[in-house]
Amino acid sequence: MNRIIKFFVFVVAGLALILIIAALVLPRVLDPNNYRDEISQLVYDNTGLTLSIDGPIGWSVFPWLGLSLQDINVKGSGEKPFAELGKAEVSVKLLPLLSQTVEMQTATLIGLKLNLIKDRQGNGNWETRYKPSEPGGSESAKNTTETSAASEPVGEKQPLQINIANVVANDLIIQYQDLATGKSYTIDQASLTTGAIRNQEPFDFDLQARIRSNEPDLAFQTGLSGNVSFDLQNGQYALKNYKLSARPDMAQGENINLVGNVNYQQEPMKIDGTMDVTEFNPARLLSQIKVSLPPMADPDALSKLSFNSQFTTNGKRFDANTLKLSLDSFVIDGNLKVTDLDTQAMRFQFSGNDLNLDNYLPPANDGAHSNKEGSGKEESSQQTAPATTSEVPLIPEDALRPLDIKGSLKLNSMTVAKLKFENPSVQLTAKNGRQQVKINSAFYKGVIDLDTRLDVRQKGNPKVSTVAGLKGIDLQSVAEPVPALASVEGNLNADVNVTTHGLLQSTLTRNLNGKVGFRIANGAFTGTNFDKLVCEGIARIRNKDLQKKDWGESTQFKNLSGSFDIRNGVASNDNLTAALANLNLKGDGTVNLIEQAMDYHVGLNISGDTAPDSDPACQVNEDYVEVTWPVRCRGELGKPDCGLDTERLADTIAGLARQEVKHRIKEEIEEKVEGPLKDVLKGFFK
Repeated sequence: MNRIIKFFVFVVAGLALILIIAALVLPRVLDPNNYRDEISQLVYDNTGLTLSIDGPIGWSVFPWLGLSLQDINVKGSGEKPFAELGKAEVSVKLLPLLSQTVEMQTATLIGLKLNLIKDRQGNGNWETRYKPSEPGGSESAKNTTETSAASEPVGEKQPLQINIANVVANDLIIQYQDLATGKSYTIDQASLTTGAIRNQEPFDFDLQARIRSNEPDLAFQTGLSGNVSFDLQNGQYALKNYKLSARPDMAQGENINLVGNVNYQQEPMKIDGTMDVTEFNPARLLSQIKVSLPPMADPDALSKLSFNSQFTTNGKRFDANTLKLSLDSFVIDGNLKVTDLDTQAMRFQFSGNDLNLDNYLPPANDGAHSNKEGSGKEESSQQTAPATTSEVPLIPEDALRPLDIKGSLKLNSMTVAKLKFENPSVQLTAKNGRQQVKINSAFYKGVIDLDTRLDVRQKGNPKVSTVAGLKGIDLQSVAEPVPALASVEGNLNADVNVTTHGLLQSTLTRNLNGKVGFRIANGAFTGTNFDKLVCEGIARIRNKDLQKKDWGESTQFKNLSGSFDIRNGVASNDNLTAALANLNLKGDGTVNLIEQAMDYHVGLNISGDTAPDSDPACQVNEDYVEVTWPVRCRGELGKPDCGLDTERLADTIAGLARQEVKHRIKEEIEEKVEGPLKDVLKGFFK
C-alpha cells in the first residue's frame, strides 16, 4: 500500500515538475511573433475584420499567464481602419484559475483610438458583410456542452473570486462621424485608473474625458469618480460617494456636479440611492455654451439651481420619496411615484414657497414696446391675421396626449402676469388625452375657484373649457397689475363659463365663447364723472357754461351688475345696470378681445327730481327727470376714452328743446292771457 502511495506521489510531483519546466521553457522556445499571420487569419475567419499587429507580442505561462501587444490596427468594411491600439498588457496568475479565482496584475491599456464613421447610406466602417460559418462539429459541440453540464456536481457553484491589482487606461480617443447628417462627436483626453479590485472590498476609481460635438458646437470636460464594492455571490453592487462632473472646456467654466450613492441588488431586482445636483449658475453655464437667453425682468434670474432626491425602483415602478428643487429664491419639495414604468403612470405631491414667474419674463418695457409695435397689425381681418405666421403653439398636444398623471401642488404664493395668488392649491389629473386643472386661491382680498379642462384627443384642435367663480375680489387692488380694470373700483363677484379650441393664441381668442356674469357692490367708476357729463348735456341745451370747476374724477355707485355673452372672441353686453348717487345707469356695447378694443354705450338718467349736482347751469325741473343722457366709451381696452355720445345726444337735445319751447310759450301765455282761455291753453300744453 505504501509503495502505491509513493508511486502516485512521484507521478504527481513529476507531472508538476514537467509543467513548471514547460512554463519556463515554452516562452523561450515558442515565439508568438511567428504566428502573426495565423492570429490575423483567425480573427478574420471569425469576425470578418482585418487585424494587423505591427509591434512585438510578448507572453508568459507560469506563474503568470500573461500577454502584451503593441501597435495593433483593425480595419472593417472596405478596408477602412477604425481602431488602433498603442499598447495592452494583462497577466493572470495561472494556478488560482483552477479554483475560480482571478488574480491579475495591473491591466494596462494605452493609446486606444476608435474612429467610427457612418457613411451616407447608414453603414458603419466597423461593420462587415462577412458572416462566419457555423463549425461543422456544432452537433458534437452541443453534445460536449450537455455532457459537461451533466458532469457538474449538483449544489452551489463556487463563486468567482477576483483580485486585480489595478486598471490603468490612458490616451483613449473615440471619434464618431455621421456623413449623412454632418454631425460628429469626439471623446478624447480620456483616462481611467482604479484601486485594487477584490470581492466585497471597496475600491476607488477615477474616469476623466473631454467630450466635443459640432452640432451644437460644444466642448465639456467631464469626470466620474467614486467608490465601488461588489458581492458576486449575492449579486449586490454599490457605488458610494460618486461624483459626475461637467464643465465647459474653458477657463473658469461653470461646474455641474452630480453626487450621491447607488445600491443595486440583482435578485430580486432593486435599485435605490440618492442623486443630488449641487448648486450652480445655469444662466452663466448657458452663456458659456453660447445659448442666448431673452432679457428677463429680474437680472438675477436663473443664477442659482440645485436639486436633491432619494429614489428606489424594482424595474416596474419608480419612487422618489424625496425631491427638492431650488431655483433662485424658490424652493419646492415633495415626492413623485411612477406606478407603472411601461405606461408612465405618475403620482406626485409637492409644496413650495413663493414663486414669481414674472421674474423670468421679458421686462415690462420690452413687452409694452412689442405690443405697441404690433398694435397696428391687430386691425387686420381675422382671416388673414399676420400675427399667426410667427406664432408658436401654446398647447403641446403631442406631449400631453399620453400623460397619466394625478397630483397636487401647494405654494405660499404665485405671481403670474403681475397677478398674485395667495396660498394657491392646484389639483392636476391627466389620462387618455384629457387633462383637468383645479385651482383654489386667495386673490386680492377675495377667493378664486377655477376648473379648467383640456381635451387633446383630436390632433391639431385641442379643446379648452373653464368654469370659474370669483368672490369678493378687490378691483382697486387688481388694477395695479391689470390697468385694464382701473376704470372700476369695488368688490367683484363673478361667474365665468367659457370654451375655446385651437393651438395658437390668436386662434384660441377667435374661438372663445361663453358667458361671464358679474356683480360689484359699493364701488366707483374712476376717471369719469357721470354727474358732470349729465350737467354738460343740460347746459348745452340751455346754451350755458358750467361754473363749477372741481367735479372730481370718479362716480360712486351702490350696485353694478350685468353679464357678457362671448361669441368668437367678442364680448357683448346689453344689461348693465348701476345705481349711482343721483343717477341711474344702463349700458350696452362690445369688447373685442381679438383687437383689444371696446365700444360701449352708457345711458344716464336723473333719479327722482334732484339735480346731479349744484351747478346753476344744470338745475333741472320735472322735464329732465328720467331723460336718458348718452355716454360712449371706446378705444383701446384698458384705456377707453369716455364722453357724451354725440350721435345719440342729438335726439335727447331735440326732445328737451321741444320741452323748453313749450315751457316758454306756457309762461308767456300765463302772463298775458286771463280768464277761461288761460285754462284751455294750460290743458293744451299738458
